[in-house]
Amino acid sequence: MPIIFARVDDRLIHGQVVQAWLPELNVDEVVIPCTKPHKCTLNQALLRLSLPYEYALTILDSHAAVKYARNSKKRIFLLMSTLEEMADLIEDGLQIKSINIGGMHFKENAQKLAENVFLDAHDKHLLKIINGLGIRIETRSVPNATSITVTEALQ
Repeated sequence: MPIIFARVDDRLIHGQVVQAWLPELNVDEVVIPCTKPHKCTLNQALLRLSLPYEYALTILDSHAAVKYARNSKKRIFLLMSTLEEMADLIEDGLQIKSINIGGMHFKENAQKLAENVFLDAHDKHLLKIINGLGIRIETRSVPNATSITVTEALQ
């Protein structure tokens, strides 16, 4: 699978992704799996405007995204807005070695892990499952920031 980087960020495409991650990773395409197709259709034009045109943008339902990534010849930056979407992809057979959490903003009863990362009980449950599969989970906003492994927060 040509997934170069997998990131969970509730902001999806924004400055840190465009200015720091994409050039650093030398990817060809951003793939956004979508569990709510009607929402993705409405946002697709805005997401395309947010992304420089040298990068392809593919938005697919979650099941199709796994198959697409498995067969693609492009270098893929996989980007989703929730851990639940990531867990669904893994359940559908997505094989990755690591996940970056870039932004999961404040919500009720959530523990602060990093500046832009807050985890509630459901998030921690999903992360334990993902971590149990041997997938490395870290958080950092940009490539040159210090990486924080998420396993400490799961204790």
